[in-house]
Amino acid sequence: MLEKYNALQKGTYNGPLDKYFNTKTLKRLKGKGFFCGMDYVGIKQMQPREYYSRYDHSKNVAYSAWTLSESLTTALAGAFHDVGTLSFAHANSFKKGEALTQENDELNVKSVLLQDKELLEYLNEDKIELEDVVDYSQYPLLDKKIPALCLDRVDGILASCLFWACTHSVEQIQELYYMLTYFENLNGMCFDTSSERLLNFNGEIVLNEHHVTADYEDWFAVINVYSKILLSKENRYLMEVFGMILNYYEEVGIFNEQDLFSLSEEEIVSRIQNSKHKNVWLDFISIDKVSYAKQDDKGLIIYSKPKIRQANPLCFGQMEVCEIDGISGDFYRELNNLSEAISLVSKPLVGNLSDSTVKILSRYRRI
Repeated sequence: MLEKYNALQKGTYNGPLDKYFNTKTLKRLKGKGFFCGMDYVGIKQMQPREYYSRYDHSKNVAYSAWTLSESLTTALAGAFHDVGTLSFAHANSFKKGEALTQENDELNVKSVLLQDKELLEYLNEDKIELEDVVDYSQYPLLDKKIPALCLDRVDGILASCLFWACTHSVEQIQELYYMLTYFENLNGMCFDTSSERLLNFNGEIVLNEHHVTADYEDWFAVINVYSKILLSKENRYLMEVFGMILNYYEEVGIFNEQDLFSLSEEEIVSRIQNSKHKNVWLDFISIDKVSYAKQDDKGLIIYSKPKIRQANPLCFGQMEVCEIDGISGDFYRELNNLSEAISLVSKPLVGNLSDSTVKILSRYRRI
């Protein structure tokens, strides 16, 4: 399944982009899972059915960027955007109490690239300026604020539905992938003069259902799957506790932030399991139930309000670009379902941790 998904996005590409993925900087990402440590948890519905790494994600963003832009510079900015990722990725935001933003949990891209002589030589060979590839947010194709689709967000959505939520097959994902196009400008293909987003358009991924069996509603459905699994009580509780776990093991000296950067997740877990403090970890990965806490419940009770990830894609049809809510009969029903999930984030959560672990982790809890 992984090979098919990755092959879908690479297509027949065979060019200078390939050599960068053999550098130490990008190969390090093979040891960083895309789903923020969910590979290790005990709740089966939260375990990805296949390991998907930040390396896979970076390749897919980069190759898709090449397909849609034919720009090596843009593709490389996509390839490098996660090179500062720490083990367990966004769990480090929860560790710092920054679940709502999740924007300060990795090392600076430029500082990482400067440590790789081979990679810098490749950039020189290809006449690519370092400054042009260290900030992918300058390319709307790669990164764009919600509600737009961008390739980083697209891969997060599709990979989540395929590997994590397990709601779609590779064949269904392929149909959705083939709907992606990129418009640098609208060239008069918009008649909605009331939309600030369209009036100030500066490049964005647009959906086109021509030549595929999937439709716009199918795309909004996968966006909703992605949003809802991230907002689920299980994911929110596990991520909050994972942040506490990282704080605890850092405090007792099992690893530091540099280790989280340089070591793979398996190496970090091995350190924990070979330490005298392993019982807290073993208890954490044995959690198999998360509930909304009642007034008289005991245990590690947590309030979790994470970043809400959603999108309202632009669609192209009848020679016009418009937002999906203008044409999708399912949009408002799906949006109401998501609103219900969002409303539940104010409720406290509790999982089945032992009393000893609750006592240890309670000091890291943020109310």
